Amino acid sequence: MSVSDVFAMDQQGPDIFRGPAIPSEMSRTFGGQVASQALCAAQRTVEGLVANSLHGYFIAPGDSTEPIDFEVEHLRDGRSFATRQVRARQGGTTIFVMDTSFHRVDDEGPGHQDPMPQVPGPEEVIHLHRADPPSTRILMGEWNDWDIRLVPEADREPSRHEEREISGYRHIWFRNKGQLPKDLNFHQAALTYMSDMTLIYSSLIPHPGVKVQLASLDHAVWFHRPLSVNDWLLYVQHSPSAGNGVALTRGTVFDINGRLVATVMQEGLTRTYRENK
Repeated sequence: MSVSDVFAMDQQGPDIFRGPAIPSEMSRTFGGQVASQALCAAQRTVEGLVANSLHGYFIAPGDSTEPIDFEVEHLRDGRSFATRQVRARQGGTTIFVMDTSFHRVDDEGPGHQDPMPQVPGPEEVIHLHRADPPSTRILMGEWNDWDIRLVPEADREPSRHEEREISGYRHIWFRNKGQLPKDLNFHQAALTYMSDMTLIYSSLIPHPGVKVQLASLDHAVWFHRPLSVNDWLLYVQHSPSAGNGVALTRGTVFDINGRLVATVMQEGLTRTYRENK
C-alpha cells in the first residue's frame, strides 16, 4: 500500500475525518501513520497556510486492522498563524492527541541552519534492509514504496561535535518511489509518516545487545523549508539522553542540496526487558 493510500481520508462530518486501516505486519498501528493522518486531517481545515510544527502524544496503542477517526478543533485562526488540535480515536478510545501550528509562507526574516553532515550519497550506499539486523528488515517491509538506504558508519567522518559525544548516530537516505502530488501539504504529511522510521532505535546504538521494551511516547516535527519526498532526503538520527526507562531521540532531515528541511524530536519507552521467571 502506498503513502497516498494512507492519506485517503473520508470526511465523516464537520471537522471529523476517518483514516483507513493500513495492512501491516505489526498489530499496533505504526506511530508515523497516526501522526501523519492527524496532520492530514488538520490540513484540511486550514486555507492559505502551511504547517510549521506539530506536537503529539501517543495515549494508547492503536489497532492496525481498524480505521481511525480524527476530530479537529479550531484553537486559533489569525492572519499569520493558525492552530489546530486533533484527537485520534478508535472505538471511542483516544489513542493520540496532536497540536499543529500553521504559518503563512511569505514572511521574511534572517536565516541560518546547521550544516549537513558529510556522508556518502544515496547512490554510494546499500539498501537498509541488506545492512541492518533482522528486526529492522521486518520493519522495512512496511515501507516497500520507499527507497531506504543506510549509510555504513565506517564510510563517514564524525564531526567534531560527535567526537565529544558518547551516543552514536544513524544516517539514512530515503525517498518515495511513487508518483505523488506536488502539493507541499502532502509532502509534509509524508515526511511526518516517515519521521517515525526507526528513530527510537537510535537510542540503542550505545547499548548493543540490550533487550528493552520499546514504545513511542510523544512525537514532534518542525518544518523549516519546503521539501519533496520524491527527492532524496538524509535523515540523521541521534539520542542525546536515555535513563529511567525512557530515551530522547532527535532527527534532522536534509535534502540532497544540503538544506535543513525538518527537525524531529521523540521520547520513547526504553524499559529494560525482563523475562518472566
